[in-house]
Amino acid sequence: MHFNKKGDEAVRAHLNYFRATDMDFVKVQFDGMSMPRNEQIKEAKDWYRMPILPESWFEPIIYIIRNLVRELKSEAMIVQTIFSPYQMAKEAVPWDMLVEHVKQDPEAVCRGMENVALSIARFMRAAAKAGVDGFYTCSQGGETNRIPDFALFNRTIKNYDMMLYKEASELASCNIMHLCDYDGDYVGFADRFRDYPGHVVSVPLKADNQPLTLKAASELFKRPILGGLDRKGAIATGTVEEVKKATTKLLENAPEKLFLSANCTVAPTTPIENLKTAIQLAHQFRQG
Repeated sequence: MHFNKKGDEAVRAHLNYFRATDMDFVKVQFDGMSMPRNEQIKEAKDWYRMPILPESWFEPIIYIIRNLVRELKSEAMIVQTIFSPYQMAKEAVPWDMLVEHVKQDPEAVCRGMENVALSIARFMRAAAKAGVDGFYTCSQGGETNRIPDFALFNRTIKNYDMMLYKEASELASCNIMHLCDYDGDYVGFADRFRDYPGHVVSVPLKADNQPLTLKAASELFKRPILGGLDRKGAIATGTVEEVKKATTKLLENAPEKLFLSANCTVAPTTPIENLKTAIQLAHQFRQG
């Protein structure tokens, strides 16, 4: 859940959410850490103007991490959310401009994307030093309404995703790969993401214009799967009984190695009682 708070308020929001839901690990959000808007980039040739951000730029999140580590390290694994270079770059310039520049001159865009990746890697090292146990590293950009072309995706998106996954593997022993469909659906999902690293894979609810079941995702990635519940479904708008029904059905048809979760970040209006209900059912299912 995005809390959209800063400093001590953000720390309290994370703590309260963890306590109220009885989650099994703490996922630290990345709210407010977008790349600054870059007005110098007007054409594809301008991407060399993308700066490498100093570690101090990320201090607001590092502050949250330090405090959550102090409060919760003895109780739970703490995982830091990491936005992909594409996700950060589309904050520095409008996403449609980024996509158009990739089509016009991918090599020029890559010079800027590398600097974005280096900025994020700098933050990851600081987060590891502050005490996180792992990273929840997102990927976007290959959606059908973004950069569906495989060659362009691999050159301008995937290469820099891989830079960060390599960094994560060197800094932490447990990393989650989140394949995010917030901006749209994917075609060629398996070929695009099968070789992405990560100890656990967080998957969307559909790919290639059809439902993506948890068992199918498990067979595809050969790793534990995180996901299953529709963030806009029963947990968001249903009753407790509807949440129980949806969660039970999901667990009864799940692969052996599953982390039950929503398919992506839940809305701030999602009832805590619904989330707690789903989590309690998962705990009971695990135990019995």
